[in-house]
Amino acid sequence: MVPAGSNWDQLRVQRVDLDGAVCLALIGELDLASVTTLNAHLKSAAETEKHLIVDMSGLRYIDSTGAKALLDAHRNLKQAGRRIVLAAVSPMTQRILNVLGVEQVLAVFATVEEALASF
Repeated sequence: MVPAGSNWDQLRVQRVDLDGAVCLALIGELDLASVTTLNAHLKSAAETEKHLIVDMSGLRYIDSTGAKALLDAHRNLKQAGRRIVLAAVSPMTQRILNVLGVEQVLAVFATVEEALASF
């Protein structure tokens, strides 16, 4: 068992500026305990004039607070004429997003490259 507070249950976000988009790679778990980390990165990315790609290949878990953060970012970016899309979503995470209805709002792509080509 991994002790609480270890790196296993934390969220790391790596930002990469691409041509026409910002990519945020999520690593770890996105839940109530870590959503503030994501929100800070989403806010920073929203300050650019670019679209946003969320690379979920390193995400092990997401709960409804994480999904809400993504949907809130979608709403804010849409008002600014930009998009947020998801990339490299694992089958488990995709099931959770499907149950929560996120896939009905946010486009999901197999890779970051496919997501970038969608803009």
